[in-house]
Amino acid sequence: MPEFFVPGDLSPDHLVAAKIIDGEKLLLTRRIRHDQQELKRLLHEDFEEVGASGRSYDRAQIIEQLMDEPVEESPTLRLLEPRIQQLSETLVLLRWKTGADNPSQRTSLWVHSAHGWQLLFHQGTKLPKIPVDVATAPRDESGTQAFVRPLLPSDAPQVLEAFSSHPDMARQGEVQNLVEAKNYIQQLLKNPEQQVPLAIVQGTDLVGLVAASIDSGNRNAWVWYWMNAAHRGGGLASRALAALADELFAVHQMHRLELGLRVNNPASKKVAERCGFVLEGRERDKFLINGERIDVLNYARLITDQVPPITALTLRGVQQDR
Repeated sequence: MPEFFVPGDLSPDHLVAAKIIDGEKLLLTRRIRHDQQELKRLLHEDFEEVGASGRSYDRAQIIEQLMDEPVEESPTLRLLEPRIQQLSETLVLLRWKTGADNPSQRTSLWVHSAHGWQLLFHQGTKLPKIPVDVATAPRDESGTQAFVRPLLPSDAPQVLEAFSSHPDMARQGEVQNLVEAKNYIQQLLKNPEQQVPLAIVQGTDLVGLVAASIDSGNRNAWVWYWMNAAHRGGGLASRALAALADELFAVHQMHRLELGLRVNNPASKKVAERCGFVLEGRERDKFLINGERIDVLNYARLITDQVPPITALTLRGVQQDR
């Protein structure tokens, strides 16, 4: 009697599981969804997809649909709660969910062929959408609704207030009066193709900032963040950084995000690691602060890295906040 293979669960950081998750994430990016050669590489020649309507599509039909899809209408989905089972040496089952903005349960079957791991089958089932209202919107520990939005020139008074909240804010820039606060904002807004500054808002008040400087040629971004001292420790910086990372990967098509932090700044270290950034190196004696040499830790996160289990703040448009 032949022996039957018993399916085995794989952790997301298992070598095979990581490759499968990376492939699935690539198929969610706008760049790949409009690259015919990459789609052919990732989709098996016998690929089949069953849509929400129950209709089946083959590889050629799916590629044609994706190539005809306007870039601005491409969905920005997050791969959440991945569950991976290795059914055989060459067959892996991946089940995952999308975020609250477009909730669905997804099932993918990946097969190892001469071209590497390829998607053989995919099916998505829509889940009920929970409306984001006063009862369910993200909140900080005080119970006040929190979100991120684009930075505005009118934020100058609260930017000044944040810079006045603690002496360590001096390392974020020269802001000692309202004129300097306006100039600080102006510098961040003058080139939207190279800077992405998002205000962290609690209720109606700006309480922090999370931002990115973009290197479009290499599809990299340097990210940084600060909080008004009165609002630190509530988890808003981590959730704001998660929202910025989503925006940079999905909309700005970044591949790699980088940040640096002082070795004696455990709060900032916690923010980076909660958002999936991986420690890559250490710059010894980088800064001279009050006569003391301080090392800097370098972190990075790739679009193919595992999505961290953190609830990102909602990104709102400016019009919603005026």
